Parts: sequence; C-alpha cells; structure tokens
Amino acid sequence: MPQTTVATGTFSSRKAANQAIQRLVSSGFARNSIELHPHDEGEGYDLEIHTRAENVRRARRLINGSSMPLAGMSMQDMGQMASGAVRTARSHPLILLGAGLLAGFVLYNLIPRSEDRESAPRGRSSRSGRQTHRARR
Repeated sequence: MPQTTVATGTFSSRKAANQAIQRLVSSGFARNSIELHPHDEGEGYDLEIHTRAENVRRARRLINGSSMPLAGMSMQDMGQMASGAVRTARSHPLILLGAGLLAGFVLYNLIPRSEDRESAPRGRSSRSGRQTHRARR
C-alpha cells in the first residue's frame, strides 16, 4: 500500500466544510479518503484527507480554495492543467475534431450575409444582369 500524507483544514460551519469536500471529490479525490470531524465545542469542523505526497499541495489548495479556482494557482499549476488538456486532446482526437467542426459551423452561421445576395432572384441571370427564361418544349 502506498504511503499517504494528511492534508487538513478547519471550517467554521458545516456548509463551508461540505463545499470543500465537494471541491475535493469533483477534482478526483476519493470520498472515502476524506474525513470530517466536528469540534468538541460544536464551533466548527476539521477536515482531513489522506492522499499521496504528490497530491498534498493540490488537496490543500482545494481545501482552502475559494469560488475562483484560478485565483491562487501558480504558473506550475497552470502548466499542469494545460498539459492535462493536451493529453486529453491526444487521447480523444475524434472529440477534438467534432468540437472543431461544431465551432466552425457556429462561426459560419454568425457571419452576416450581404442583403443584396439574399434578395437576388433565384433564376439564372445572364452576364448583363437580365434574367433568362428557357422556353418549354
């Protein structure tokens, strides 16, 4: 079994502790590795998470995090997030292609059309600009 390290946090309310738990779980930490202990005086809660040593920094950031996830990120954290996005794109190229096609379709439909093209008659026109009609046989 790999060695684990404990990251902790103290919260004044159950709601704040539950929000931290939700941030941890939504970021991939196992719910069964998170423990919540009420203070003896009933004035707050202590949160503990058992995780590997390389994940302690991320766990602490999530425990103490705010509603703005990018506010306390270092350049190293942003680089890890970007490399994770690149790995995901490489492992799922069809999804990336589909997203690109969808973005292109949306942009194409947002481009305004010139009104003189839309109001032009649908029949064939000669080079002089006059419409030609084919005779029926």
